[in-house]
Amino acid sequence: MSLPQDAAETLEVRPKLRHDVVFLDAPAGAYLRGPDTAFLIKGRSAFRWLTTLSPYLTGEHTLAQLTATLDQAQRQTVLTLVRALLARGFAKDAGDRSEVPEPVARRFAAQIEFVDHFTDDPTGRFLRFHTARVALAGEGAALLAAATGLLRNGCLHLELYPDDDPARYAEALRAEVATLRADGLAAEVQVHDGPVDPSGADAVVYCTDRTGLSRLAELARDCHRDGPLLVPVLVDDERAVVGPTVAPGRTPCWLCAQLRLAAAAPADTAADFWRHLAVGVGPDVPAPLPEVTARMLGNAAAFELFRVLTGAMAADSADAVLLLRRSTLESAREPVLPHPACPVCRGVDVAGPEQPGGSDDETYQRAQSLVSPNAGVFTRFVDDPLEQAPLKTARLRLPGPGGPREVTAFDVHTVQTARLGAYRIAVRDHAARYADPHDGVLATAQELRRRGEHPVPWTELHTASGAVDDDPHRRSVGCRRPRWAAPRRCGCPPRWRCPPRPRTARASPSGRSPARRRPTRLDGVIDQGLADALAYQALTGAMRGVGGLSVVTEEALVADDDTAFVVKAAHRFGRQLAVFALTGAAPAHAVLAVVDGPDGRDWRLAGGFD
Repeated sequence: MSLPQDAAETLEVRPKLRHDVVFLDAPAGAYLRGPDTAFLIKGRSAFRWLTTLSPYLTGEHTLAQLTATLDQAQRQTVLTLVRALLARGFAKDAGDRSEVPEPVARRFAAQIEFVDHFTDDPTGRFLRFHTARVALAGEGAALLAAATGLLRNGCLHLELYPDDDPARYAEALRAEVATLRADGLAAEVQVHDGPVDPSGADAVVYCTDRTGLSRLAELARDCHRDGPLLVPVLVDDERAVVGPTVAPGRTPCWLCAQLRLAAAAPADTAADFWRHLAVGVGPDVPAPLPEVTARMLGNAAAFELFRVLTGAMAADSADAVLLLRRSTLESAREPVLPHPACPVCRGVDVAGPEQPGGSDDETYQRAQSLVSPNAGVFTRFVDDPLEQAPLKTARLRLPGPGGPREVTAFDVHTVQTARLGAYRIAVRDHAARYADPHDGVLATAQELRRRGEHPVPWTELHTASGAVDDDPHRRSVGCRRPRWAAPRRCGCPPRWRCPPRPRTARASPSGRSPARRRPTRLDGVIDQGLADALAYQALTGAMRGVGGLSVVTEEALVADDDTAFVVKAAHRFGRQLAVFALTGAAPAHAVLAVVDGPDGRDWRLAGGFD
């Protein structure tokens, strides 16, 4: 924090020393250490001054009050010392605080100090939590622990909607309410018999197992549409999941997280989850949580709500889930990204990175947020057992509808570059899997032309299976896409723009690729797609004898370090390598590589504009 140099303004500061700052006596002065940094204040009397001042740096007094009885030299010493503490973040200006009733300030002094440690206006922020009306629903010890935690930390207006016996919760909370009222606090807890009513509440906490799964899903959808804030807690036979918090119009939502978690789970576990969500629970009622575990979950949900309403810290379950394994009590936090197939929030605009470009190192660091074992877009890298010499190999595991699959990429220089290539392949496949031609238009070619569009006739498109005769009066769905060679927009059939992925995609040769050949931007993807199409057209033309085909000599191949490595590897393993240039791919460049070996013949086709 920078201080004004004017002494009169400086004297109005209310300095407060951070609770996590320590200072020690040093030969040259006073050594101070905070959570992130440390520094030395030189001077023989520096430690003595700090020891004397620290009990008064509580934010209750201004510098003018602290230095009122000091002479000019001592006042200047105090001003210099406090400025140094403020400038380095070891102290802060407490400023003016919102007024709170004396019983509230006395009873919840620790909570207010906690908020003050992380942000400004702690009393005003705490009052938002203190005056909030919170609805709690579900059942079990987790629900009771959440209600108890909220009361003990200052949220005094609760409405409970338990799925089981309401009298149990009213009796368990009666002593807590009586203690608060004895301290002069107007605590109010109402226990209802019926479904949760979020109207009028500032937040909802829902704790349930799979018996309440459908109700939780409906509540999450309603809270995303109309509010209020929702903190969900879901328990199954293996683990408990807290979050993500659901706020109106925000993404990711609760269903996004379930789509991610189910995709990474075993197929039978995912099937059970969606069956329970769709048709309810059968006779296999889940085992109840142990009392200690349930209280851990309830306290975690209450603390998440405290963090959200006070704004003291970002909630752990904001854009993430907290996972607790029942058997071992191991916990983890995993980020959740919006799911493109989510029917609840896929219409919400998602902000992209502030700087989408950057070096390979920066791109690699950003891509790591896509990987987590349970809720990630990708699961993990499984290339640690692989020998990384002489060829660097990256293997990334992806969740999928038919079970996990892996993509592999190579590089001759570093494992990081190979892994970056695997990221790019996986992102491309993920985007293609969830591509949605939402801008498709149902119309005839004549209707499109009258609207100023430029539909492409079917007969002008090259496909492997041919095309039906063009009929300008046939109604079909067309997709608007930028045209490569002109600034106008054209239309093409959506199945050619977003072809369905085969069920055997895990065995596709596109899963293995050199890392350096993957495009990184949308323009590059479009260029690569056009180059691949031209390469395929050139190959089929050469097979029919209507396209040029020339041999690329080994001397030309070894002129490049990467291709020289491939040639040497082929010779080492006794493979015969032949490379042909397909001149019919112009203006793109295309090559066909054919390898003969003891296991038969293999070939690869590649195209590009470089």
